[in-house]
Amino acid sequence: MTPSPAATTVWIVDNDLGFVWWLGEVFTEAGCRTLPALSCEQALALIKSLNVGIDLLVVNTQLPGVNKMLQTLSRAHPNLKIVAIGKASAVLPAAFRPQAHLERPSASDSISRPDWLKKVRRLLKEVAVAAVV
Repeated sequence: MTPSPAATTVWIVDNDLGFVWWLGEVFTEAGCRTLPALSCEQALALIKSLNVGIDLLVVNTQLPGVNKMLQTLSRAHPNLKIVAIGKASAVLPAAFRPQAHLERPSASDSISRPDWLKKVRRLLKEVAVAAVV
């Protein structure tokens, strides 16, 4: 499925290339346009150079530079929705107010693409971001 130009733009920031790629495919299947970054610095540079909007930021809360990235993005995109990759019980930076959490599957978890597609669609509804489906 190719997202429409009006599709929700989701930035996925995590240092695990395989997870970023796979999660991007799931969000794309849910009707979103996805853009990956492997670090907070890379995300900021890409956002600036590509000059595209951000509707939803899905970010690993443990990455170096996450506070700076969130401060920069929140000034430029005051309506930005944030999903934290990690456990809901994780201690997060003070400036970090995610609307939802997305727990990374562990190595021992069986990963069902249809289940994750349902999870992503629920997440999009939870954070009130409309995907084109």
